[in-house]
Amino acid sequence: MKKRLLLASILAFIFSSFIFCWAEPNVAAPSAILIDAKSGKVLFEKNADEKRPPASTTKIMTAILAIEHGKFDEVVTISENPGKLIEKGSSQISLIAGEELTFEQLLYALMLESANDAAVAIAEHLTNLSGKEASAKFAQMMNDKAKELGATNTNFQNPNGLDSTYEDHVTTARDLAIMARYGMTLPKFREVVNTVNYTIPATSKQPERNYITNSNKMIWKINKSQRYEFCNGIKTGYTLKAQHCFVSSAKKEDVEIISVVLGINGANGSNIYDDTKALFEYGFNNFEHMKLLEKGQIIDTVKLENVDKSINLLANEDLQFLAAESDKAAIQSKIVKNQPIKAPIKKGDILGSITYSVGNIQIGKADLISAEDVEKPKISLIKKLLVLVILLIVIFLIWMIFIAILRFYRRKNRKYKSSIFINKKIFNFRKKP
Repeated sequence: MKKRLLLASILAFIFSSFIFCWAEPNVAAPSAILIDAKSGKVLFEKNADEKRPPASTTKIMTAILAIEHGKFDEVVTISENPGKLIEKGSSQISLIAGEELTFEQLLYALMLESANDAAVAIAEHLTNLSGKEASAKFAQMMNDKAKELGATNTNFQNPNGLDSTYEDHVTTARDLAIMARYGMTLPKFREVVNTVNYTIPATSKQPERNYITNSNKMIWKINKSQRYEFCNGIKTGYTLKAQHCFVSSAKKEDVEIISVVLGINGANGSNIYDDTKALFEYGFNNFEHMKLLEKGQIIDTVKLENVDKSINLLANEDLQFLAAESDKAAIQSKIVKNQPIKAPIKKGDILGSITYSVGNIQIGKADLISAEDVEKPKISLIKKLLVLVILLIVIFLIWMIFIAILRFYRRKNRKYKSSIFINKKIFNFRKKP
């Protein structure tokens, strides 16, 4: 009986291991990546550095620049260019020359309705240029920002992602994940990409636009087949050249992850959601946040070199790592302390650092700070008197040596003069007849 129970327990353990350890997702997209939003750690990748046209996921960078450089309440007067510089039949809100919208309304149209004409209007407004000149200048701003973020395999040629006349408008799944991760650190970006519906009030040229709807069906409440309860953004895209693309974010408890799928065949467009769900489930079921450090935690104690005292070194920040089960046992830490550590020290002074790594990959680093103030050591009255006595003795000895040397030279000088006088007398005596 006991043997049967033991066998049953072992089988149950093995079975549970299979349940909770998910295999890597079977992704249909030719290029994909999944990253931890907090650390940027790659959790899964498939041809993530393959350069591909990104379609409207381009607008992630357009939105980032719009949020960082624009004023949301500023009124933008539409030129004749936004309607002319986009492909017929492409996503738009049919902007009319002379129409006035706020910059914020253009931002929502850009990211929800994927309005290509709104992208051109934003580019013109932020560059103070018009037409193709504005698009080219704004594309350079986009590329500069991409490189600043570390997205080095990206080349944007326009603000909306239309690619029928642009041969080298490309990026990678990895670069888009980097951009999306940065975008989600901006509160306005996070707010916009998680908005389902938006209304632009009537303008002097057009009636109310109450149809502005987010193209990301994962956040729709009425579409249960595509909805994913933990999804909180970001952007879909499609062109004939790029095919279906999707950059998305999901947050479950304290874990937030970002996925990118690129190039899914047009006939299988719904696979962007299937692939993304598979990536999210893989991430949430195979990784968990491991707390490496807690702000204020005592990490080490160090003895000061010029005072008889030791102080605690504290972690300056919280540090977490999205770890797989296999990572946990392999995590190593290394403490580096400043040399030398002497008083005076102020509470909060950086006195070293602690680094965590898995193998050769650094997964986290935090400064170590002083837990308290330590004043420069004061010399006691007895020590001061002792120093003064020693100083006086040294001065006295130097004086005595000086006097001795002076006397020595005086005696020597007298002997010399006396010798000259005697020699002179003898010489004069011999000289007389």
